[in-house]
Amino acid sequence: MLNCPHCGSKSIGKIGTDQYYCWDCFVEFNNRREIFNVAEDGSLVSLEGQGS
Repeated sequence: MLNCPHCGSKSIGKIGTDQYYCWDCFVEFNNRREIFNVAEDGSLVSLEGQGS
């Protein structure tokens, strides 16, 4: 079972090949544990370096 690398939640959904979405903290992440916010226009914004 996968956990969110941002908040640790198990409420994870698979949204693409090696891409997942956390329903608790609303971030996307991949198998490399890169974490992204979803912008209003649907683009992904990396959380790396933003003090997450």
